[in-house]
Amino acid sequence: MLDRSLLGNRSLPFWKMAPEIWEMIEAGRGVLVMPTGLGKTTQIGPLLHETGYTDSGMIVISVPKRVLAVELATRVASEMDCDIGDLVGYQIRAEKRMSHKTKILFVTGGILRGMIQRDPMLEKVSVVVFDEFHERLLDSDLNVGLVERAQNLGSKVKFLLMSATAVAEPLAKHFGCGMVNGEGLSTLFPVVETFVNLNLENNGDLYDELARQVERLITTRGDHVNGLIFMPGKEEIARAIEAIKKLNLQLPVQSRILPLHGDLPPDERHAPFADFKGLTITVATDIAETGVTLPKIGWVIDSGLAREIYYSAASDTSGLGVTKIAQDRLKQRLGRAGREAPGECVRLFSEIDKSKRAVYTTPEILRMPLREVSLVIKSLGLKPGETLRFIDNPPEENWAEAERQLLMLGLIDPRGTITDLGKKCVRMGCDPRDAVILMNAAKLGCPHAAAIVIGARNARLFYLPSRKHRFPEWLDANAKHQRFKASATFDCWAEVEVLLEVEKRGEMSLGDWCMANAISYRGLQETWRNMWQLIGNLQELYGELDGSNDYSQEALQAAIATGFPDKVFQRGGRGKYWTRLADGTYFEAILARESVTSIHAPGRVIAWDIVEIAPPGGFPFNLITSALALH
Repeated sequence: MLDRSLLGNRSLPFWKMAPEIWEMIEAGRGVLVMPTGLGKTTQIGPLLHETGYTDSGMIVISVPKRVLAVELATRVASEMDCDIGDLVGYQIRAEKRMSHKTKILFVTGGILRGMIQRDPMLEKVSVVVFDEFHERLLDSDLNVGLVERAQNLGSKVKFLLMSATAVAEPLAKHFGCGMVNGEGLSTLFPVVETFVNLNLENNGDLYDELARQVERLITTRGDHVNGLIFMPGKEEIARAIEAIKKLNLQLPVQSRILPLHGDLPPDERHAPFADFKGLTITVATDIAETGVTLPKIGWVIDSGLAREIYYSAASDTSGLGVTKIAQDRLKQRLGRAGREAPGECVRLFSEIDKSKRAVYTTPEILRMPLREVSLVIKSLGLKPGETLRFIDNPPEENWAEAERQLLMLGLIDPRGTITDLGKKCVRMGCDPRDAVILMNAAKLGCPHAAAIVIGARNARLFYLPSRKHRFPEWLDANAKHQRFKASATFDCWAEVEVLLEVEKRGEMSLGDWCMANAISYRGLQETWRNMWQLIGNLQELYGELDGSNDYSQEALQAAIATGFPDKVFQRGGRGKYWTRLADGTYFEAILARESVTSIHAPGRVIAWDIVEIAPPGGFPFNLITSALALH
């Protein structure tokens, strides 16, 4: 049997504070602040294993992104000399590598919430670790509240909040626990911070300047260190790589420019983390801010941007917009340089811009819809006067809007008590609106079709290059997509058509079929996994499902309508649609030209997705991107 004290990477500074960290966890709960790159995320599992916590239960480490769960589990398994899925494993949405032997499990927040709902007292878990807690994701805030409640009810589970940048004192005060500050362990070499005064709304200047900075950094810093560039999304990453390649730099023979974002297949996601003898320039989303440190990073170029969720309770609209990140995240990005030698961080914005930004990232619980959180809390059956404690309490109007929606959907009664339908909805493990659609689809005989369209919502199934910068390719891809939309009478049916066509592809490989039809291979796989997970949840509720109407557009429309009874819009003048909100005010939106529904300009539509568009220099407006007509 392996000596547990030999497992992990003992050369990392984390181990110098291991005794203090262990004592804090022994007390039941704690806060650990330690700079990036010192080993807190990869070494906390080996420490808890060494000190016997895996003898009494599982160590569950919650991380903010699926990519990180996979990469961290792979790294820790290697350092603990075991196969992935054995002692160390991971579980993310629709994908897992674990077994009955797994004692250290990396998960995302949604998976952890499901574990808590199935076992509120966490009887099989000894410690829950919340990594990168400074990001203050909605799932993290909810889950730590649920774990604290379990402790208060007598559970022996312990929990630890970890972060590279969080201010420990307020968290320690809120939870009444100890804290360990490892900032003194930092081995960060000096990092020069350079500012470039750019107008971020002028994208052309941004990409041209980015490419010039890459050229300068390779010249001044050498090709023996790697570079990391932060961009807000997949399209911006592609444009940045294209701009760098246009320079025709005299790069060494052994060199590569790699993207890193959540839509990549596993082997491409892993590539930037793998050993490589030459120069690597990684262009990444905020995935690279946290978790496993990329090797040999000597310089960082930071756009200062990220895609963040926003929400308006008044109109119940939310979306993902490009925004300027707060100073705590800027610090994280700078910290990626200078781990192995003096480094440089180039900000593609001014020093004045930086000084005006918020110091800390706004917690998601303050900028997201609360219907799912509210329903989960009601499912706990809290006693009179008992509440779930949150670090930051959302505005009262957000809670009120969540209650209104739950009552409208039949998930709570007028007294606010969860109904039987609401309890089933919680077991579905998804947004209450989506759960209502799925449960009604099961009754209408179209569960698979509903699971496809819901499973595809965040999977980016249709591949479209930039219309502005790669118009011929965009035109070709758009033409290929039209055949899936030709028979559709409403948006989302095209996703069902895609999966129908996939089944008929004959001998053609899946990859070749996706390329020929401009379909994202990764998006298709994710849609499949999501679909079967939702179907599995439905089968737990209803047993064998009736799929006799799976290919009926009418049945699917009827099911979707049950999830959005308050999203009926009436056509007005100048191509606009309007609806009356719960507070009596009127809300206007434009039906997107790309919407299948827009062809017939129907008198009334149900809006499934509404986003706020804020064009540079123009007035913001609301856009209905997915809809079905009401006849």
